[in-house]
Amino acid sequence: MNADFSPKGFERILACVAEGTTSDHAVRAAVSLAKLFEADLRLLHVVPPVFTAGVRMGGVTSEALSHSRAENVRETLRAHLAHRHAGLEFRGRPLADLLEVDVGTPARAVIERVERDHVDLVVVGDSGRRKQLDLGGLARALFSRAPCPVWMQVEPPRRVERILVPIDLSDSSRGVLDRACEIARAFGARIHVMECFVNPELYYGAGLDVPPGPLPYAHDNLRNLEREAFEKFVEEYPWRGVDHTVEFVEDDPSRAILAAQEHHDLIVMGTQGRSAIAAALLGSVTWQVLRLARTPILTVRSPQRVLAHA
Repeated sequence: MNADFSPKGFERILACVAEGTTSDHAVRAAVSLAKLFEADLRLLHVVPPVFTAGVRMGGVTSEALSHSRAENVRETLRAHLAHRHAGLEFRGRPLADLLEVDVGTPARAVIERVERDHVDLVVVGDSGRRKQLDLGGLARALFSRAPCPVWMQVEPPRRVERILVPIDLSDSSRGVLDRACEIARAFGARIHVMECFVNPELYYGAGLDVPPGPLPYAHDNLRNLEREAFEKFVEEYPWRGVDHTVEFVEDDPSRAILAAQEHHDLIVMGTQGRSAIAAALLGSVTWQVLRLARTPILTVRSPQRVLAHA
């Protein structure tokens, strides 16, 4: 694990606000999290440009049209926030006062804002297109490229008492567990750590970086070795008083995680595995869970990927 990767709570939270109602639960979750962690909070909506820069329509530039539309959207969103979240304030200010509206490509603008303002948590809602393969352009970009954790909230927020943490024993998984423990301490929640064993033979020959020829161990030996490594990993992890349970299962990871979500209030997942097989599995598992889960999900990138992005 990277020695500099030590979560210390959240200090700056950015909630992505969509037109309509799809981000309402995310906004409420962001307010609750900002209050819990005593963090700064901003709400952001990005309006795509109307036309290519420099093109004139009736003597009006595309920039002017874009900014005019942004002002209209700003007023619509402010009215929506005032109505939908009436009485909800943050540090004595109505939510409408926290709203900023920018013009630009949404994914690029949000990530630039995250980097510029050193945001350490982005909160998003249901884009309405989650079941599509790409999750929508903004969501995909954030989960893939944002240099900070991303929290997706698609149902009304509730108190976090039980946190599900799927891991694969990698250094990045340790960082995920660090973040989950930080949240558990803040909420007084319990963590359930799960590892899903998948027989590598299922993925042999699927284009992954697997050596040719027979696998060196029989299925039972592989499973037993993985279970022992998992138990050692959990035993040696510095829990610092966080209440936790563990589970080793042999199942399809996304199926096991989705089946367990109803017993938990938050899922904390990484976005990178420890090997070619694990990376491919974890990537596909994370996307599958993001597309189908109703429980809030916090995705955490490994410190190596954050540094590479920077």
